[in-house]
Amino acid sequence: MVHDFFVGEAGGQQVAVELARLISGATVHTSFFDAATYGDRIDPRRVRPWPLQRVLGPTKRFRSLLPLYPAWFSLLDLRDADLVVGSSVAFTNAVRTRPGALHVSYVHTPMRYAWDLETYLAGSSASSAARLGARAIRPSLRRWDRWAARKPDVLVANSATVRERIRRLWGRDAEVIHPPVDVDGIPLSSRDEGFLLVAARLLAYRRIDLAIAAASEMGRELVVVGDGPEAGRLRAAAGRTVRFVGPVDRPTLVDLFGRCHAYLVPGIEDFGIAPVEAMAAGKPVVAFRGGGATETVIEGRTGVFFDQPTAGSLAEAIRRVDALSVDPPDLRAHAETFATGVFRARMRDLLLRNGADPGLIAAD
Repeated sequence: MVHDFFVGEAGGQQVAVELARLISGATVHTSFFDAATYGDRIDPRRVRPWPLQRVLGPTKRFRSLLPLYPAWFSLLDLRDADLVVGSSVAFTNAVRTRPGALHVSYVHTPMRYAWDLETYLAGSSASSAARLGARAIRPSLRRWDRWAARKPDVLVANSATVRERIRRLWGRDAEVIHPPVDVDGIPLSSRDEGFLLVAARLLAYRRIDLAIAAASEMGRELVVVGDGPEAGRLRAAAGRTVRFVGPVDRPTLVDLFGRCHAYLVPGIEDFGIAPVEAMAAGKPVVAFRGGGATETVIEGRTGVFFDQPTAGSLAEAIRRVDALSVDPPDLRAHAETFATGVFRARMRDLLLRNGADPGLIAAD
């Protein structure tokens, strides 16, 4: 089993953890592995990080090493394996497998740094040198990404949105299997303390700035969970009703889901696990109409959409969700269609249909 990096908490890592559980006897290959965060979910004895981990540890500056990842994963030799299951944020498709082995890649998105760089950089605090360097290597990254995308035997997309990107950018098709949501670990809540909630890596393309601007203009309490390179810029722009709590542990996040009024998705998500987790707690979602949210949010039932990437459009949607009459058990029932058990059953079926040895796949 292969994943790009186990650093920080994000949807890609949640999927990778479940894949490692599904292929429970597999060695797990990656670049960086933060045992303090993931050691209770994946036995560190199974994990094979790259040599730089011994020098740098599970550094939070892992993104700055972008030029090194293609070379590392291209050289990763897994030709002794009968089954290779990848969880690909950007690089793992390139691993070396032998003819006759089954290589399945669960794709979170084609490499964002190559194909959506301007969106990634827009509004970011990246230096002029970093922007120039990223644009200079973009053509090479695109060629490498297309080459690596031909290597897996089977592609799985985490949403219909990503499936369309795979078709357009790689010229291949993929089966859609939505990521696992730990619905059982989130109690249905009747509490509502009035605050709005967003939990995400603080990257420019996530458009947390829109949530901050809308809440500040409305005088609404907003709790921002997460950390990232845009944290300083976002804090400077926030009004007094916006509260940054940084990265939090799982029980704290679940508690926030249960106490919030609504969850915000201000940018385009590839899928978006957190809004489904909020629905599991019985809370509605306010989302930009695009990306994975269009596959999880039901307008007028589990939440509302806004159509313009502006604070004003988001504020108007927040007012509409305030007036929305929601049925918390109905929201939870909808979230259960994305539950971990559904993911495991669909992935198991896909692996078996494509010839994987049943003995390599964990039972329910």
